[in-house]
Amino acid sequence: MVSAGDDIRERRLEELRDTVEQFTFSLGLLLAGHDPEFGATATPELRARLEAAVEPFLASGDAMRPDFGAYGELHVEGDLLLHDQPVTALLEFDDRSMRETADGRLLPAPRRRIRLELRLSIQPCRIEDCAIHLLAAGR
Repeated sequence: MVSAGDDIRERRLEELRDTVEQFTFSLGLLLAGHDPEFGATATPELRARLEAAVEPFLASGDAMRPDFGAYGELHVEGDLLLHDQPVTALLEFDDRSMRETADGRLLPAPRRRIRLELRLSIQPCRIEDCAIHLLAAGR
């Protein structure tokens, strides 16, 4: 028999996965020089911080062609039943992105593994903070 707590946990985990997926897609758009579609997946403060961090790179005329691979590993830390407490989500994936120069040349970026460390609120499900870690390839 499935308890009400299990149902809530599963529903919130699904919302969290969807939010992390949309956030990662939007981050790729930002790195590619397109308008990110963060929508309600991230706080306005986090969106502004990410855009400010990427702006000098994009101002050079270069952009990324993101390729975060088809698979990632998502680990959630925290109690999904406590709607008033944030949780931490760790997403790791292999980055196979290419750098596109201002003159249109594509430069392969070194293979690397990326870990996004995300702090999310539960209700509404939204990313409040993000740290991006570059890990050794093949980790």
